[in-house]
Amino acid sequence: MPDPTTFDPDDADTDARLERRAVVSQALAEHGLTDTLVVSRERAEDLFHDRRLAIVDHLAEAEPRSVRALADELDLDKAVVSRDLQRLARIDVVEYVEQGRAKAPRLKHEHVVVEPVV
Repeated sequence: MPDPTTFDPDDADTDARLERRAVVSQALAEHGLTDTLVVSRERAEDLFHDRRLAIVDHLAEAEPRSVRALADELDLDKAVVSRDLQRLARIDVVEYVEQGRAKAPRLKHEHVVVEPVV
């Protein structure tokens, strides 16, 4: 575990990026986009590919009753959809709502944006 009393210059860049994301999020909230998640560019590149974007788009329009229902609606393998949803949940894009014995996937935020380049 790193010593909390030492300074690592590499952390300064990380802190600046986190601060920039907070500023972007605050600016968006001030302009009416209150429920916004700001994602780093690296995470966005890794997580948002065509299939995952199709899942996010579908969840923006529909409320499937379960992961299996979502997979059926998208004509995809349930295991693939489940893995994609888990990945999206880890970065706070998706959450699950308990509906009886099923877990219904839902978008957690109204808006998701990628941090600015500069």
